[in-house]
Amino acid sequence: MGLLRILLALAVVAAHTKDLFGLKLTGGAISVELFFIISGFYMTMILENKYTGKGSYSLFISNRFLRIYPIYWVVLGLTITTLTCSGVIVGNWWNLEYYFQYFQSMGIGIFLFQLLTNIFLFGQDIVMFLGFNPNNGTLFFTHNFLATEPQFWKFLLIPQAWTLSVELTFYLIAPFIVRKKTWIILCLILCSILLKFFIYFYIGWNKDPWTYRFFPTEIALFLLGTISYRIYSFIKDKQIQKKDWIISVTFLASILFYQFIPAFDWKNWLLFLLATLSIPSLFKISKNSRQDAKLGEYSYPVYIVHMLVILIISPYVRRLGLENSKGVLVAILSFGISYFLIKYVSEPIELIRKQRSQKLKAG
Repeated sequence: MGLLRILLALAVVAAHTKDLFGLKLTGGAISVELFFIISGFYMTMILENKYTGKGSYSLFISNRFLRIYPIYWVVLGLTITTLTCSGVIVGNWWNLEYYFQYFQSMGIGIFLFQLLTNIFLFGQDIVMFLGFNPNNGTLFFTHNFLATEPQFWKFLLIPQAWTLSVELTFYLIAPFIVRKKTWIILCLILCSILLKFFIYFYIGWNKDPWTYRFFPTEIALFLLGTISYRIYSFIKDKQIQKKDWIISVTFLASILFYQFIPAFDWKNWLLFLLATLSIPSLFKISKNSRQDAKLGEYSYPVYIVHMLVILIISPYVRRLGLENSKGVLVAILSFGISYFLIKYVSEPIELIRKQRSQKLKAG
């Protein structure tokens, strides 16, 4: 699963830069939604096997927060430092410029809203559904945030972190859902998909952010991960067979060479279905591999730091004429920074998380 997660993280990097050695992989939106399925799989697994009994909910939530926030806050601090240095030294404040330009127009209420969402993540997905009117200092609902001016999402300092807000929302409700009977999970998936189709086809909101950022329509993907874990629970005790390898390789190949698969209706949903059916075999094959697990640890920091890397190297890439290699350069540097984030932030926090979980078992 580590290989799958890093491929998806690199797909997001490619979506924001250039292809990686000619490969675009699944692009940004599809990769994010596949991450939702993976998250549903893992959260169902740990909630059914690890976080049970009295005090398990608070421990689960706090441990997930410890997994997400420390690295995010470090990258946020690095981003603010970089933007400030850029502003002071060369006069380019990047995203901070929006705060300087519109502070008086937005007022203290909207300023605090953006400040808190940047710090605590919750609400960053909601930002994508809002526009800002600088003439009267009000927010308004939009079904196409790219058509607003200024674009309210540009006040986010780590814009790709909106997905973490969706993830955190799922964490809050997952303990109350993923343990339900399978038929209930399937009904919830159906309702979520029908809502997505209603919004897309009947109302006509078929542009970003409605395509993949609205939590009620994205919960279907998290719950497909739950179904995927239920499938795994049936095959986990069986020996790894040739078909497990065939399924896993086929799925990974579809991620790697997604751009070469001809476009057709329901292409993405077929990929989501393939993911649901393939993840059990892929997890069974890779779960005991330390190398695969180590590789998977890089997916989150690479994802969260790559926009900062893009910000830093873009002027030099243009000056040196390395635009065609930008994706590869960003990927390499993101891995390098992620090494230090894992070593000095993630690993110490992970020890704390394990100790807290052991106390729950002992209690």
